[in-house]
Amino acid sequence: MKHIPQERRIVERMVPGVLCLEGFLGSDPRSLSEIIETDRRALEDIGLDCQSVARRLEKVYEIAVANLERPVQVGTDLEAVHLSAMGRIPCPWGGCGLWPKGDVVLTDRTTGRVYRFTALSMHLIGLHGFFQGRGHRYRLEPDEIARLLGLGKEGSQ
Repeated sequence: MKHIPQERRIVERMVPGVLCLEGFLGSDPRSLSEIIETDRRALEDIGLDCQSVARRLEKVYEIAVANLERPVQVGTDLEAVHLSAMGRIPCPWGGCGLWPKGDVVLTDRTTGRVYRFTALSMHLIGLHGFFQGRGHRYRLEPDEIARLLGLGKEGSQ
């Protein structure tokens, strides 16, 4: 982040209870700029950028939403279901609009591992390069989710 005062205002909106009950940073002790830079480098190491991951998540999201809260196969061993919720949530960066609430639960049927993301998650990743803080239930480890979605040097891109 270029402007420290701007980062401070964003982080203030990310604190639990301001925009949402859980906030956005989880238990991560790192600064916002450090979180973003570390995640950017993790993707860069596998030949990707945040926008590529966000676009693939958007495809999964669209399929899950269209399936009306019924599980749907979105990859060889991936199942997604959209759990709707009422309301909208603003982006902590401010001025980016309101995003519909509701989760997509993505399950790797090989390992049983479950990942959660939202419409706001895709926006945060694609526009701001923010995968949320470690320890947060919506945190997606960039290289891990990229591999799971078949992206990167080992994936199909």
